Amino acid sequence: MKKILRRFKLVFIDVLVYHMQDYKSISIENEYKIEKSTDGHKICYFIKDNNKIVHKSFLIPKVYLMKSLNKKGPVIGDCVTVNSHRGQSIYPYVINKIAQEVINNDKTEVYVIVNSNNLNSIRGIEKAGFSKLASIVATRWLWFYFKRKITYLNK
Repeated sequence: MKKILRRFKLVFIDVLVYHMQDYKSISIENEYKIEKSTDGHKICYFIKDNNKIVHKSFLIPKVYLMKSLNKKGPVIGDCVTVNSHRGQSIYPYVINKIAQEVINNDKTEVYVIVNSNNLNSIRGIEKAGFSKLASIVATRWLWFYFKRKITYLNK
């Protein structure tokens, strides 16, 4: 019941949207093997170390928030690296490889949405070769966005 009621709550959104149009390669010392599986409508990319998952990133084909920018395209999100493997550039490596796959195969721009106060993720996104596209501050109720303030960056 709490899970259902939580969906009806007003949510404050303060995010940065990054994008990559043309693939930018990066080099990282430990090139991990990235595996992939389908999780509903999302594609899960993950890295295992000693048969334990140490990083997960998802490619989401459609995110409603992108309509605010009049953009379509897949979004990389819901990324997590276990504490023992942080600081090894796994996150930028994985999202860079996901971007390479999307740009080369689908010939489309790829996006990353990140909370504006998540400085570690922002560093990783920029290290992976993504560029800031916009900042979005809004209030969300269900799938409706109110009081949207969109600031385009790097134009």
